[in-house]
Amino acid sequence: MVTCRPIGKADLPGIIDLLHRGFPTRGVRYWRTGLQRLAANRPAAGFVQFGHMLESDGVPVGVLLSISSRWGSDNGARCNISSWYVAPEFRAYAPLLVARAARDRSATYINMSPAVHTIPIISAQGFRRFNSGVFVSPVSVVAERDGARLAWLPRQWAEIDVLPVSVMQLLTDHYQFGCLCLWLQEESKGLPFIFRRRFVTPARIPCAQLIYCPALEDLERHAGRIGRFLAIRGMLFLMVPTDRPLRRIHGRLFPEKQPMYLRGPQSGRSSDLAYTEAAIFGL
Repeated sequence: MVTCRPIGKADLPGIIDLLHRGFPTRGVRYWRTGLQRLAANRPAAGFVQFGHMLESDGVPVGVLLSISSRWGSDNGARCNISSWYVAPEFRAYAPLLVARAARDRSATYINMSPAVHTIPIISAQGFRRFNSGVFVSPVSVVAERDGARLAWLPRQWAEIDVLPVSVMQLLTDHYQFGCLCLWLQEESKGLPFIFRRRFVTPARIPCAQLIYCPALEDLERHAGRIGRFLAIRGMLFLMVPTDRPLRRIHGRLFPEKQPMYLRGPQSGRSSDLAYTEAAIFGL
């Protein structure tokens, strides 16, 4: 008998072992650390903490993690479903995991890293592509004299009166996830930026992956100031999920790299990967 149920804390050792078998290039430490961060995330009301699992005779045989939040302009529920793996002899039950995890029709679901063989399944379940490229560039270190200032520590954010409460929560949460979080204060307004340090194989080159900014135009406008900040911290390349090259920034667009899919009422935006596996686990 195979059952599908939410993952509990007591299940995590078996889930880590299953994920390591399903994604052998990711070590046990990677999954343990990511699940610890996921345990600290506050899921949206009605959503589970970790995701769902398939179980047979008390043993995990399938897993689908979910990361939910109510971040966004309309405060609607958004859930990133990720790390979908089912042991080969139980693959017939794989669609049951997605159906169970994505059953709230009022929520928006995101799948950022679907395996090629799963795309027909999620497409049949109503998922549509909203991004299909990655732009990679050396960080810009061109000096800017616009008077803007960067704040990157929680104690610095606490001293900024104009920082909205919701953005303060966004920055604080992702700081705890291990991201690099910035508040760029201009003369009349401020902008949040969030990056995740990544190492690109096989040379393990340190890069900064964009997790969040209000709009790509904001990143284009402040690329020099942000680039110097990243370069000082050893990140020499910038990775931005987008279908287009960034303006005034030298780099290369990989048009079919890392396709992303969603289903639900919210529109997908590649510059908003807050509260997703990219932020918590690092893709």
